Amino acid sequence: MTTIRSKYLDKLAGDFQLLSELVLKQLQTTHQILETNSHSGELHDDVEKTEKLIDGLDVMIRDEIINAMFLFSPKATDMRKLIAYIDMTFFLERIGDLVLNISNFTKKTRLDYDIFPEFCLHLIKMLKSAGKMVRNAVFAFSCEDNTMAHDTIAIDDKVDRLLNEINEKILQSFTGKSLSSQDLINIVCINSMTYNIERIADNATNIAEAAIYLIEGRDIRHKNIEK
Repeated sequence: MTTIRSKYLDKLAGDFQLLSELVLKQLQTTHQILETNSHSGELHDDVEKTEKLIDGLDVMIRDEIINAMFLFSPKATDMRKLIAYIDMTFFLERIGDLVLNISNFTKKTRLDYDIFPEFCLHLIKMLKSAGKMVRNAVFAFSCEDNTMAHDTIAIDDKVDRLLNEINEKILQSFTGKSLSSQDLINIVCINSMTYNIERIADNATNIAEAAIYLIEGRDIRHKNIEK
């Protein structure tokens, strides 16, 4: 027989799944903006509307988690899952903010200008890797797949390498050259976009770590800090 407690937890799981899907949709739309070098108001409006839905779900899920803790006196395993939900909801909401930042920076850039199409390809590759991390981390949590969670964390090194490659290419391409105002805008925006993409990957790593905490019952954060 389905209890009120199980129905409540099922609703929480469903709301979290919806939050995950909205964040992934937001990432896909931003990928489309970069891929088409689009300044379409419709695509940017879509990112902004999705962000408002994400913010609303963030508040609702946090309220549901707090209510579950007080109403049902959850056992240790359920409590661990609720704590993981709190962490992951925060990280997903933060990813939504970062994606919105990227979308806003694309409004100011002309990535079809001069040599910038090449940088755009690097940005797309970097965002694709970060998006894969988010998708895999959410899957690892939902399916309690610790192998995928650990594999997701390993991808973060690839995103960091792409960040360094883009920064190095900017230095090589523009140091000592006379720059137009559009060059300067593009460079600043590319730097800002790569920073935000790198932060998306970091938050995906945090989600994977929360999944590992749920599955294995151990906190692997700060594992490299010497005591």
